[in-house]
Amino acid sequence: MENLPRGPRRDYRRPRNDRDTRDTRDFYRDHRGSYREQRGYYEEGWYDRGYARNREYRPANGRPSFQNSCPPLEKIARVSLWDKPAPGFEGVSAARAKACGLFPEPGEPPRTTDPTEIQRLLSHAASNYRSQAFQNSKLTPLDSRVAKTLILRADFSVVRLERVKKHLENYLLANIVPNVNYEDVKIQIHPTQDPRTVIIQTLRSTVATALFALTGLDVPELNTTLSFERPKEYVVFNPNDTSVPAEPSEDVVESSQLYVARNVPYGTPREKLLEVLQPLGKVRSLAQVIDKLSYESKGIAFFEMVSEDPEVLTKLNELAIDDHELQIFRACENPERKYEQAVILSAETLFGALKSDKISPHAPTEIVQFLNCVAVEDLVDSVKYNDIKVAFETECSYHGHAEKVLIPRPEADFRPGMPTKPEVGRIFVKFATSEEAQKCAEALAGRKFNGRTILAAFYETEDFSRALF
Repeated sequence: MENLPRGPRRDYRRPRNDRDTRDTRDFYRDHRGSYREQRGYYEEGWYDRGYARNREYRPANGRPSFQNSCPPLEKIARVSLWDKPAPGFEGVSAARAKACGLFPEPGEPPRTTDPTEIQRLLSHAASNYRSQAFQNSKLTPLDSRVAKTLILRADFSVVRLERVKKHLENYLLANIVPNVNYEDVKIQIHPTQDPRTVIIQTLRSTVATALFALTGLDVPELNTTLSFERPKEYVVFNPNDTSVPAEPSEDVVESSQLYVARNVPYGTPREKLLEVLQPLGKVRSLAQVIDKLSYESKGIAFFEMVSEDPEVLTKLNELAIDDHELQIFRACENPERKYEQAVILSAETLFGALKSDKISPHAPTEIVQFLNCVAVEDLVDSVKYNDIKVAFETECSYHGHAEKVLIPRPEADFRPGMPTKPEVGRIFVKFATSEEAQKCAEALAGRKFNGRTILAAFYETEDFSRALF
């Protein structure tokens, strides 16, 4: 052996090609060949185990089949997000369980608590909590998103949406409209499935009322007629206030007593218009639309009148000024549903308003909206979103034919704390008939879903088809 220097052997190894490997080779080739000839690679024992690839074990498509090799897997039941029924009430509907008297109705106080005690606690909290936000926390129909929404019908084949939007904003900017500020002029237009209908969103309800006064007018520069209407969910504020000030105010007060007067001669003074209107009722307010350059009236006025005559609207349309017949109609009205609210909801009046007739009940429809069901964070996760949708589809199918389940989701880049659209967090279910919808609403209202108490309410079918949430 050569005398190699000490150190790591790998540094002084000979190259592999220079090695003599004749002494280390394994001569088994003859031995392996004789083994195959004598015994064969597939002996009888291998046939019994199914390893032989003859015609008996070979599948038709050339691939092994494991169809009968193992029993079928059992279907794994989905973990339900709904509440579990009380012992002894399995298979009993929620309506029957509530009718037996053991469970309180949704919104009903506990049986052991006196309602007067709850009212006393609410008044005590209102008197002791002096936060400015608490004192200003009042809710009227004018604060709703529906009150700031209009539906516009026009021939959009001859005019683009951008031109219509610019025309409406210029109208608000070029005129002095009562209770409409410069910051409130911006509007948004959203198309619908109907090519002749769009949705207009405003920042304040007074802006929507000011634009509603233009309904039915021909616009030569747009070569079309603009027709406005309120959503079917629109609720009219009816305070039932019959007091009349000594001098009519110049504000636009949105209520069931507000009227729009059109075709008033340009430049008509306010005093002359009052002189014409006062014989038919008590005028509480009168505000005219005035041109910003000339400071003259533009032929449109808003007035609030108190009258007990049911034919007062017909008599108002018989009035005329200088041979100009006035066109008068109600500015705040839901002619089909006639929803009204006669009370301002607050922490002090909420308890009593729920048991009174000062809020119109919603008419049954084919659409049911469920509130307080899901968290916004759960809708971002696709797996949780699918579980929630399947759970509602399955549960609603027990009470009728659920044609569609719609769960609005936030934007893809949503992060906790970011603002979301108003419809996010609600679940809409469309049934074949209003009877099925009412049955489902009564059955699911008050139940628990994923730890949350469900609130159910009807929603207008026409507004739902327009995606007017």
